[in-house]
Amino acid sequence: MRFPAEIFRSYDIRGTTDQLSEDLAFAVGRAVVAKTRAKTVVVGSDMRGTSPAFARAVAKGAVAAGAEVVDIGECTTPMFNFAVLHTDSQLPTPNSQTAGVMVTASHNPAEYNGFKVTRGDAMPISGEEIRETIEASEARRHAGKPEGLRAYEPSTSSVTHLDVSGPYLERLFALAQMPRLDGMKVAVDAGNGMAGVILPKLFDRLDAKLTALYFDPDGTFPNHEANPIKTETLKDLVRAVKKQKAAVGVAFDGDADRVGFVDEQGDPIGGDQMLALLAALRLKEHPEGVVIWSPNASWAVRDAIRDNGGRGLWEKVGRTNIIKRVQSEGAILGGEVSAHYFYPEFGGMESSEFTMLLVLKAIAESGKPLSALIAPFRAYARSPETNFEVYDKEKALAALEATYAPGAAAVERLDGARYEYADWWFNVRKSNTEPLIRVNAEAASPELLSAKMREIAEIIKKT
Repeated sequence: MRFPAEIFRSYDIRGTTDQLSEDLAFAVGRAVVAKTRAKTVVVGSDMRGTSPAFARAVAKGAVAAGAEVVDIGECTTPMFNFAVLHTDSQLPTPNSQTAGVMVTASHNPAEYNGFKVTRGDAMPISGEEIRETIEASEARRHAGKPEGLRAYEPSTSSVTHLDVSGPYLERLFALAQMPRLDGMKVAVDAGNGMAGVILPKLFDRLDAKLTALYFDPDGTFPNHEANPIKTETLKDLVRAVKKQKAAVGVAFDGDADRVGFVDEQGDPIGGDQMLALLAALRLKEHPEGVVIWSPNASWAVRDAIRDNGGRGLWEKVGRTNIIKRVQSEGAILGGEVSAHYFYPEFGGMESSEFTMLLVLKAIAESGKPLSALIAPFRAYARSPETNFEVYDKEKALAALEATYAPGAAAVERLDGARYEYADWWFNVRKSNTEPLIRVNAEAASPELLSAKMREIAEIIKKT
């Protein structure tokens, strides 16, 4: 059976519901076992309308391929990662005999769904690898003997249902070592996503006063897109912070692998600004530690690592790239502008809930408002990532290279090109799938940033 090639992406499988099917989900379940030789497959899902059926089909495929299934039901992606990794005797152990499939399309709109596939060591398996495995399996299949979805019904002994919320919360609080919050006011927007499943239980353990927005999981996203890096999705949270005089506002995306923050004044905090604060906090507990960051991130991250005695290493943008580097370098933290934050305590994977606890802890222990904690990392004027549509990507990149490379203090080509000057920098990367180049820039002043962005846009326009 053929499936649309475009749904198999670098980091996952994702598409509209008319591109996906239970047959695809079944094939994914079979493929993850064939790819990893896993004896146990953890299956989790988000709140989208098609997710329960897709999760059941994944389980059927995994059982058909000879694996046992641990069905953890609706969960956040960090809870799913924990279930794949956890060493408790009730859960699969982190070795080559375990793998996992999370049915989710993260922050995408309601008409999307998808699959995140993970090895037992927490390393994601790309959609492209799964596609190749499915195609190889199809090629080997004996002609005239199709193995369709409904040819298999797993026995009750093949699927174990498990609630991981309790063990996950125990792990979070054991690591965070939370101080008293003394009734700290916290506003949280779950975006009708999966954070709404775990956060009530989490806040039951905190002496904080919670203002909960959109905690009911709803795959139609009736209130706003669950995407905390888009400032327009934070309007309700900002209003709640101001109305309740909250110490912090917190926003999660659909599967809660990303988390955004608003300070007590209602000002959103950039993903790399928060990474800088997290680096400073983590380095106080782990002196001389390694922090992984990306070439499209603010100088604030560099400053935080340097000023707190750490060692910063750049890695290409992309969840899989950062996870792999956190693991290989033994890093204490990794992060992206997109508000993914990665920790070795979770196998190099994200934990948005742990990130939130670290921020609440910092506010409580410092006695300072969040705006004061983040102020050192707001020293630079930062552009949002800007996409430019171009006819010839290579020509546009060459024009920028010819203009900016000769006078640059440094040029880094790890991920596209980053041109550094004394008082500004920019990073340019091409899209692999669209006729776009992406520009991030930062400068010592808003005026210089505006001038340079206009200059860059004009050069691109001429190509």
